[in-house]
Amino acid sequence: MATKKNPITDPDGSKAAAQADRVARQRIKERFSNPLEAAQNTVEAANSAVKNVASTAQSVSNGVNAVSNNFKAVRRAFDGGSELVTSSSDDSFAKAEQIAQGFGIADISPKELMGSDPYAADASIPEMTAAEANRHKLTIQRQNNALDVRLEKIKQGRKVVQLATENCRLIGDVVGFHTAGIEVGSKIIENQIADTNYRSKQSKLEQTEELLTQQIIATQGTVNLTEGIRLEWNLKFERQQAKNQGLRLEVEGAVRDAEIKRQELEAKLLEV
Repeated sequence: MATKKNPITDPDGSKAAAQADRVARQRIKERFSNPLEAAQNTVEAANSAVKNVASTAQSVSNGVNAVSNNFKAVRRAFDGGSELVTSSSDDSFAKAEQIAQGFGIADISPKELMGSDPYAADASIPEMTAAEANRHKLTIQRQNNALDVRLEKIKQGRKVVQLATENCRLIGDVVGFHTAGIEVGSKIIENQIADTNYRSKQSKLEQTEELLTQQIIATQGTVNLTEGIRLEWNLKFERQQAKNQGLRLEVEGAVRDAEIKRQELEAKLLEV
């Protein structure tokens, strides 16, 4: 850390630097004046730190175990759990041996085969002559040859199955290709249906327009008939008026004739 300067009493900072150096030397001297005590303090501090770390680790481990046990308890509460959750590795190996025995695999004990006396023959191992051993080896070799043939036959069968599987996939691809063609053909049909519907609507539009034309013609004819009917009724009205006028003149003539006859009658009466 940079030494602070006093612009009045220590303009260049030399006094403060010297004081800091003296303090540092004194601390070093006090530390090494009793090295055993300093070392013990250091070891005790290290041991305390290790204990704290170990205690923390143990607490964390206990917490993890508690959580794990609780989780196992929850699992057992739900589905009964499995014995392998809490069993040891020996129990798991014993379970594996039971499974192997189910397939006819015999258990081999190295202790029984090796025996207890390193300088004596083991009584548990059967004896046989070299000829018997060779005969058994030859038999086993022949059996191995048969097994090799069977193994190769199995491999060949797997290749046949693989070939058949790929052929099935090829058939599936061809079917998919053919299906895609059918889908495209279906889209063409849908396109033709849409075009036919469009033309059908066009035909309906044309028919509607023709019906509109016919309706316009009928309307125009009705308009023309209206004028003729109006003229017809006007003429009928005039004819009726003329007829009424004639009747009126006839009535007037009859009245005049009656008046003349009355006057003639009165004149005759006056002459008498």
